[in-house]
Amino acid sequence: MKRSDYARDIVLLWPETEPVWSLWEQIRNQWRAGAVGAYALDYNVLFYQLDRMGLPPDEHQDLFDGIRVIEAEVLSIWMEEREAEEKKRAKA
Repeated sequence: MKRSDYARDIVLLWPETEPVWSLWEQIRNQWRAGAVGAYALDYNVLFYQLDRMGLPPDEHQDLFDGIRVIEAEVLSIWMEEREAEEKKRAKA
């Protein structure tokens, strides 16, 4: 992610989203990458962090599900950016 991906305004989190956002902040740079860039989070790192938190199974699953939502959105944004860049290059 780039700095421009983040809102410049202050963003307030709902209390129920703070745990997943905190976890995201810890693992957000742990991506699997290939020839076309990042394609998935490294779940080994995610599971390690979740295990260190010592959570009950239902909380563990809730955080995992929340991270997957964030992951999907980030990948979608990156895909849109790649497609826009490819269109720009094709026109040049």
